[in-house]
Amino acid sequence: MFVSQVADGPPSSHDSPQLRPQMTRGEIESALASGSSPPVFTSSLRRSLRNDRDDSALDQNHLSHRKTDCSQPLSSNEPETKERKNQICFQPRASILDYTELMYQGSDRIRGLVTCFWTIIGAYLISLLLSHYENNGEFLSRGLASLIFSRGTDLILSDLALVLSTSFVVPFVRVLWIGRWQPRFLDPRHSRSMIFQAVAEIGWLVVWYTWQGTRGWPWSQRCFFSLHTAVNWMKVHSYLSTNRRLACSLRTRNELEGLQSTRKEQNKVTCMQIKALDAELCPYMVRFPETQTLSNYAMFQLCPTLVYEIEYPRTSRIRWGYVAEKMAGTVGIFIVFYIVVAHLVIPHLERMHEVGLLLTTVHLMGPMATCWLLFFFITFDSIANGFAELTCFADRRFYDDWWNARGLDEFSRKWNRPVHMFLARHIYMPVRELWKNSRDIKRSGFISRLQKNMPPSVAAMAATFFFSSILHEVTIVVACHRWNHGVFFFSQMLQIPVILFAERAAWFRGQQALRNWSFWLSM
Repeated sequence: MFVSQVADGPPSSHDSPQLRPQMTRGEIESALASGSSPPVFTSSLRRSLRNDRDDSALDQNHLSHRKTDCSQPLSSNEPETKERKNQICFQPRASILDYTELMYQGSDRIRGLVTCFWTIIGAYLISLLLSHYENNGEFLSRGLASLIFSRGTDLILSDLALVLSTSFVVPFVRVLWIGRWQPRFLDPRHSRSMIFQAVAEIGWLVVWYTWQGTRGWPWSQRCFFSLHTAVNWMKVHSYLSTNRRLACSLRTRNELEGLQSTRKEQNKVTCMQIKALDAELCPYMVRFPETQTLSNYAMFQLCPTLVYEIEYPRTSRIRWGYVAEKMAGTVGIFIVFYIVVAHLVIPHLERMHEVGLLLTTVHLMGPMATCWLLFFFITFDSIANGFAELTCFADRRFYDDWWNARGLDEFSRKWNRPVHMFLARHIYMPVRELWKNSRDIKRSGFISRLQKNMPPSVAAMAATFFFSSILHEVTIVVACHRWNHGVFFFSQMLQIPVILFAERAAWFRGQQALRNWSFWLSM
């Protein structure tokens, strides 16, 4: 299950490196019209990838020249400010543990380590299967398989309907915000538009959570469907929020242009504002609202990201050998996952009433940690990279070196970057800006003292933790059909004082090895 992705600070320059195009859009169009093509990699991009210790070298012939900034790209003469460094951006890069990509590039730095790892896992599984055969007369327990694949057709059809139902966002945006006859009372710049969007999202979420609760599925199907519902809701929210912001810019731009046309003299400030809005509406080659099509949304739905953009960096072709290897890896890791759960986890859970909770927890520490690592690899290395290859999605930095984390805050940023980027874009940054702007408004009482004493970054971190904890609590309650009085919610919220203590205790902040040990012990 996805864990709380805490955006406890603005994304660093390492988290969101800026891509400054070496050619303007007009120069690229002129080059294409003349028959030449823009360079695949600029010198600055090569330097950026070489200096980034977490990014593997990418095949220059495989990655195309298209690079997309997230909002208001820099012009050639515009300085790179701190605010722009904090933006969430995409660029071509590989996963740091993707040994398949490294082998395609001719590097074998971790090939031996991967071979050793799977050899040890294979030997251990053979020993486990033989032990199970000696005790039960069969190599593989089939009870879990019957549970997982029971009512499989119902689950597949429901999941397909879930994904297809998210396409309502395309007519929603086109009719209400950018259509020719859009309602005037739903101006995307007005708070009513935001409320209408929230009602639509919550209504969609309630419908599918209610559907899942009425199907009578076993726990495995409920967990999968609940997680996939949460993932699709995040895609819906990102699509609607990003397009509402672009619709606001489009209306403002049209109004400025109409105002400019009524004047006899050109206003320099207005012209600069129109150019800035044009840069936001057309960050590279495609212009909003031309992107509001079902095909564009379908591509976003298939891309392994939760943050919507008009364009993403793309690869030039699909390597079917790479896809086949990721599919084989998915099947192999699932088999290992099944054996560990069926032979090491379920037997201890079935005997928990005999041996007690404490001893069962001790027995399950190793198997559950193994299941968590297998879940990480099957999700972010196999499935995410496989879909990225099929959709030509070039930004494959789905995780960072979370094993070197020095605290829960750093781990939450690194182990699941798609969710982290979603929370940073749609929760952390808006709350930080809102808190920063509201500090200038004079108020009295508790709220005034709170805004004066609490920095915007701390307020944004607390809001991000609160939202993530609520989302996790709702997902667990829906999946398990049981509420444990908010234990999961409060356990996540208690991480905030621990994180603040680790950051402000000088004697602990400098002990990097000790902080890494404390992180692993807390896991």
